Amino acid sequence: MPPVDWELLARFFRLQRLLRQEVEARLGPLGLSGLEAWLLKVLSQRPYPSEAARAMGLPPPTVSHMVRRLERAGFLAREVDPEDLRRHRLRLTPKGTRALRRAEALMAEAFARRASRLQEGERAELLRLFAKLEEDAE
Repeated sequence: MPPVDWELLARFFRLQRLLRQEVEARLGPLGLSGLEAWLLKVLSQRPYPSEAARAMGLPPPTVSHMVRRLERAGFLAREVDPEDLRRHRLRLTPKGTRALRRAEALMAEAFARRASRLQEGERAELLRLFAKLEEDAE
């Protein structure tokens, strides 16, 4: 059965790539890449770069580089953590929040176009199957 597993993974990655490519082209005018939009989303929930790097599965230096660029572009601001004054956390600026909302809308539109090919029952089954595959990861 391994060939089927590889085929499933390959199709999953191709779909992700197609969605990212479609969205990337439309994020350019916002001054964001797809990876940077994802980082904004992660930082909106985990405001510390090291936590964001772990959540994204990226090396910390890569995330640090992206954070610096996003700060310079006005998408992020660094502030002292009120619970630990030795630590800084990141917050999305109003510009960053607007960009994240737009990126999420673009991704939702791109996915909705593809998902519209599925019948309602097929979408529900796909969601159920993905949830089942994720069970042991939680």
